Amino acid sequence: MVSLPEEIFQDTYGKVKKLIVTKKLVPGQLITEHRLSHTLNIKDDTIPVVLLQLRQESLLVGNLDSGLAVRELCAQEITEMFDCRIAIETMAVKLFTNHASQSKIDDLRNLLVPFENGPKNGYVFYKIDRYFHEFIVKNCGNRALYQLYKSAKILPFMDLVGLNRPLHVIMQEHLDLVSSMHHRDESKASEIMRIHLENAKKSHI
Repeated sequence: MVSLPEEIFQDTYGKVKKLIVTKKLVPGQLITEHRLSHTLNIKDDTIPVVLLQLRQESLLVGNLDSGLAVRELCAQEITEMFDCRIAIETMAVKLFTNHASQSKIDDLRNLLVPFENGPKNGYVFYKIDRYFHEFIVKNCGNRALYQLYKSAKILPFMDLVGLNRPLHVIMQEHLDLVSSMHHRDESKASEIMRIHLENAKKSHI
């Protein structure tokens, strides 16, 4: 497989990932290099490399020869993954609330500032939501918990399900969570995270 400059790879990777997250590539639909190259107007060797990377990340299934498709999730898989997220992220938010520096909490708050008047671009807000959740687990102070989060492939799962509720509602839940962290209220922060993820689960099943 050809080696690509990182900038070119990341550009194509971002474009294909966006098609998956925004459901322009429908789960189960066969993806061909030719069709994707035509859709994105890309005429170099980046498409097959990106497709193989996305398969490695569990976003795609199949192989290049017989065809790849966006992974389909059944209701049971969605339920089980959200239950895993609830277990991991409620613990992470407790640890983060107790141990994170004030600057880390401020980083989360500042992340949301551009959306205070209401998120306008769903894909941009989705990327912020994804980063927001990973940031809490990554900075909770428990490296084993973060490794578990990554090994469970929660981030690719988030890419596949996307956001299925009004963005302003999700935004308010994030703000409430950050507020409870700011006041170092671990019980409230944990409960807000639990309800936040339970609401997300219900929206998908």
